[in-house]
Amino acid sequence: MSQVKLLCLTLLVALASVTTGAWAQTIEIRQWQGTNAFMRQPEQVTASTMAEWRSLWARVGARAPDVFEPGRTNAVGIFLGQRGPGHVVNVLSAVRRRDRIMLVFEERGPSDFMIAQRTQAPPLQPTSRALSSGPALTSPTANFAPPGAAAGFPPLPAARPPVGPASSPWAIVLIHRTDLPVTVEQRLFR
Repeated sequence: MSQVKLLCLTLLVALASVTTGAWAQTIEIRQWQGTNAFMRQPEQVTASTMAEWRSLWARVGARAPDVFEPGRTNAVGIFLGQRGPGHVVNVLSAVRRRDRIMLVFEERGPSDFMIAQRTQAPPLQPTSRALSSGPALTSPTANFAPPGAAAGFPPLPAARPPVGPASSPWAIVLIHRTDLPVTVEQRLFR
């Protein structure tokens, strides 16, 4: 009797994980990438017909490979728009989650630029001003900076823009399924 309970419990856990989306199935993909698309603005484009497949490749100035099969494959074009040199599209995963295919990518770039994107703006410098002319504010025990003294915040490193010609990074991903909708998600930071 304990084996039956164990089997029922195992099936219940498996069913719960499938229905809650905890289970993900890797999807077979093929991808191409480059740095110079004609797209100057960020865009994600899907293709399910031969005309749309050829249109994706026209955006990067290349002839479409003869691998697209309408009704059997889908494609997604990921265009980052105009960037400095050294940026690329990095496809992280393509998995089935519940009732859709999730295609996850990130933008990779020069380390100085990517760190600058994560850095917050420097805090505003406080200014000293008298709120009262009473003796308590001028006493040595008040713990206020004297008028005209600057606060000691360390400066943040200046972000240097990459030197070189502008690029427009792209990736085209061929997905070997058509039975589920595709959602494209960009991972911003690791």
